[in-house]
Amino acid sequence: MKPSVKQAFAAETDMALDAYRDNDYDEAFRHLERAHILGQRYFVAHMSTHWLMLKVALKRSDAKEIRGQIMRMIAVIPGYIFGWVPKGNTGGTNVSALKPMPIPEELESTLQGYNVWKDVLTRTLVWCLLGLAVWLGLFVSEVRILAGETRTIVSSFQGACEQMAGFNGAEDIVYDREHGLVYAVGGDRRSFRSRGPGRAEIWVLPFDSDSSITATDISPSSPKVFRSFGMDLHIDKLGVRRLLVANRPDDGHSVEVFQIESSGNLIHERTLRHPLLKNPNDLVAIGPSKALVTLDKEADSGTLGEILEGALQRKTGKVLLIDNMGAEIVAERLQMANGIALSPSGRELYVGETIAQRLSVFAFDPIKHSLVFDKHIQLNTGVDNITVNPDGRVFIAGHPKLLTLATGYQKSESSPSPSEVLVYDPRSNVVKRLYVNDGLEHSGGSVAVVDEGLGRMLLGSAFGPHILSCKFDRSDVNSL
Repeated sequence: MKPSVKQAFAAETDMALDAYRDNDYDEAFRHLERAHILGQRYFVAHMSTHWLMLKVALKRSDAKEIRGQIMRMIAVIPGYIFGWVPKGNTGGTNVSALKPMPIPEELESTLQGYNVWKDVLTRTLVWCLLGLAVWLGLFVSEVRILAGETRTIVSSFQGACEQMAGFNGAEDIVYDREHGLVYAVGGDRRSFRSRGPGRAEIWVLPFDSDSSITATDISPSSPKVFRSFGMDLHIDKLGVRRLLVANRPDDGHSVEVFQIESSGNLIHERTLRHPLLKNPNDLVAIGPSKALVTLDKEADSGTLGEILEGALQRKTGKVLLIDNMGAEIVAERLQMANGIALSPSGRELYVGETIAQRLSVFAFDPIKHSLVFDKHIQLNTGVDNITVNPDGRVFIAGHPKLLTLATGYQKSESSPSPSEVLVYDPRSNVVKRLYVNDGLEHSGGSVAVVDEGLGRMLLGSAFGPHILSCKFDRSDVNSL
């Protein structure tokens, strides 16, 4: 309240109280009407004026005025909230509560510049901003909860692990069980996300290697721009082995096909491209040059659009069938489609949805190459890559705290992100946790490859400088 208005309001109120104590209720009410004109913009002043008018009405035993003042006291609240009051209204029941009235000449100078609609606009803007702030707070809180940020991570694993150096962002690992070899693909993926410098690398090593073994770098010289994401191994009827790798060069995203020579070297065979192939994340090879590819989202990596797609849980992920003849979308409306794998029978397809934190299971027709949705398996972790063992069990690498990953570890190695590995058994439809870590031992875990017979597990990292090699009691995994 402006000092001049405050002084005038106090004077009218004091004169009203003096008249009230002298039992001159008409004079008291006249001063209260003037006080109402001065103070109706302000909650306490407005409410106190009607309270004093009610006291006068009670002394007069004026039932109409008593009812009217009670109703006006109630109306003070929405009037204050929205800033609208009838300018010049004297506040008694002898006039409409909504009727603007001329301001007495002696009060005009005190109320000079007062505009009701300016107050309404100001209050509306303030309440809109407050409402937006409340909504934003609730939205952020919900996103944090859904992203697992409120979850307590307790490291747990029935075994022993050691870090194998010599890798940089080994985001995906595939296992050639017949030859006992694993292939890992990675590179400076923090740079890849921003389309910066750096080139993908591919390493090979025996599955049962310990930390003293140095992996062999078999990175091909072609293609020139190689920003890898997921990878899969295909073995044809003649035993020829090929690696199919998702790639995101600037001139159009692609799937690169490499043949593994008997010497172990990689030869670039072909590049699969199509206008529908945008933001490939992972793939499962179903032929020498045919694959089912997850397209994780519409927005490019590292953009505001990517953040909004995740925060708003937009269902923009897809599965694309691609070969050297063309491509078609075979599944869509996924919340960040990530890992993908086929069952041993080749009849069930598992697709990880990172934002929805679940597996989507599809019936797959290997002849028609069609997908029919079957069910969701809720996992409560940010699903990354998926591997399927010969017994049908699905091993899922997950990110328990997605925001920690997205806002911290994706940007810096100094901001660790928790990792976990889940096991889904389709025979019992049960999900159990095999490995959980707070990020200090293994951060940003992106893939888990398990060999129960050897009692070994290898964990890749989306951005980390090592692969984690773990040993466990075979019975621990077989009992899951």
